[in-house]
This record gives sequence, structure tokens and C-alpha cells, in this order.
Amino acid sequence: QKWRPFCLRFEGLVEDFNYGTLLRLDCSKDYTEENTIFATRIQFFAIEIARNREGCNSLIYSSARAPAAEVASG
Repeated sequence: QKWRPFCLRFEGLVEDFNYGTLLRLDCSKDYTEENTIFATRIQFFAIEIARNREGCNSLIYSSARAPAAEVASG
């Protein structure tokens, strides 16, 4: 109920805003049964944008870039 007014603001602005998607509870861990919930697409976007702004996904981003940098330099 708390999310509904927020989500409805994006109707017509974000394609498939109310479709379901998987969301990690702890962004420092992988998708597992214990670390995953079902959320709407707009909830996923809102939470991931907040995590990015707070730097929560920096570790994941850095670890994904490291192998690519090694291939490019090697």
C-alpha cells in the first residue's frame, strides 16, 4: 500500500512500470532464493537508482570491470 501511490505516478511514463521483476535484498550478494524478492519494475528502478547514488553498487561495478581491464591490458 505504501508503494502504490509512488508507482502509479509512473504510469504512462515508464514502459511496463508495473511488471514484476526480481530484486536483490542485499546488493552486495548474488541473486539467491534467500536474497531475492519479487517487486514491480518501478520499485526495482527506484531502489537501484538509490543504491547507485549511495555508492552501494560500486563494489559490484568495480569487480565486473576488473576482468575486462585485465583482458584489455594483457
